[in-house]
Amino acid sequence: MVLPNSNLNNELEDFEAYLEPDFNSTNFANSLLIASNGNENQELDLQTPIKKLKYDLIELDKRIKNISSTNYEALVKNFVQINQYQSIQEQQINPNLTTINKQFDKIKKEVIEPYDEAQKLTNALKKLHQTLELLRNASFFIFIIQQLEDLPIISNDNNDKDLVKASKLYIQLSKLYDNSKRDLRENNIMSIKLIRDYEATATTRKQSLISNCCITISNEFGRVVNINYKNQKLFNNLQALYILNKSEFFTNFDKSTIQKQLSISNNQLSKALQSPRNFTSIINEIKQNNDTYFQNLDEILQKWQFNTTEDQNEKLITIISNYYDCESLTLMFWQKLSNLFKRNIVATMARGGPTAKNLKVYSQGLKNSVTESFKDNNDVKELFLEALSMIDYK
Repeated sequence: MVLPNSNLNNELEDFEAYLEPDFNSTNFANSLLIASNGNENQELDLQTPIKKLKYDLIELDKRIKNISSTNYEALVKNFVQINQYQSIQEQQINPNLTTINKQFDKIKKEVIEPYDEAQKLTNALKKLHQTLELLRNASFFIFIIQQLEDLPIISNDNNDKDLVKASKLYIQLSKLYDNSKRDLRENNIMSIKLIRDYEATATTRKQSLISNCCITISNEFGRVVNINYKNQKLFNNLQALYILNKSEFFTNFDKSTIQKQLSISNNQLSKALQSPRNFTSIINEIKQNNDTYFQNLDEILQKWQFNTTEDQNEKLITIISNYYDCESLTLMFWQKLSNLFKRNIVATMARGGPTAKNLKVYSQGLKNSVTESFKDNNDVKELFLEALSMIDYK
């Protein structure tokens, strides 16, 4: 609206507060009361602010009448224009808007609303699939956990095949936990408290089972009479340890067999060097004991098989031979023992004294004893004769 004959800024002077966009009548009335009464006045004066407001109303009415009378022609012209615009809106714009709105309503009803509904269903379906996947994965864990809990307590005296079954279950469970930890999604299987909390229990029990197997294997190998293919207890513990921890299996097997026999035999040979006259009886005893031991060991390694894959068994002798990269454990043992014997002789001769002199005196006799004792095994004989040659080395 244009009012050419008036100055609105002057006409609205003193009424700016009422024109503020954030005008609040309550706050304004409060400010009037404070202005009229002051903060410390105990008697409340309502008449003064009411009079001011009435005065403002009268003044505004006067100014409106003045503006209307002064700008009569302009106001009438503006009212006519407004009526024309309203007529155009009702006759031309509104019907078009109605048609457009109908089309938009149709699009909203036939496209947007079905899409929003489909989007909600899609999100619900995704959550359903996530839940199903979580429960499916959880069922694998729970199935294995339940089987483990149903097994009897495994101890050193347990000969049952449950030992092997438990080992396989712990390995399966460990793989499931490892795969779950590589799953970076927020709602992975580890978010389920039952499964998350059982990991510590499974780890502890698995380690305990490994420890029990190691102790049992060491004890069984320590008794020569128990080294035979009918010893199911030894077989089950070996297979269980192989399944649980291959590194621990080979370490324990080496310590319980090769290294144990090397330690015993090397101590006997060290005594033989101190007493060369007893060398023949000592070397014969060493040969006899180790021939028996490794004959029994070789028999069980040849007859026992491990289930290395789901559909394949492998002889234990093959597994052990591949680890040591040798064709014969017996020959490997004598090679290691002859090397230890050789180092002992070199150290003894280097120290000198009566023992070294004695060895020089008995040197040929020692060689004759070795030749006689190992006449049926030329390779071992040559190894020990080479070691004894260090006595005469200058």
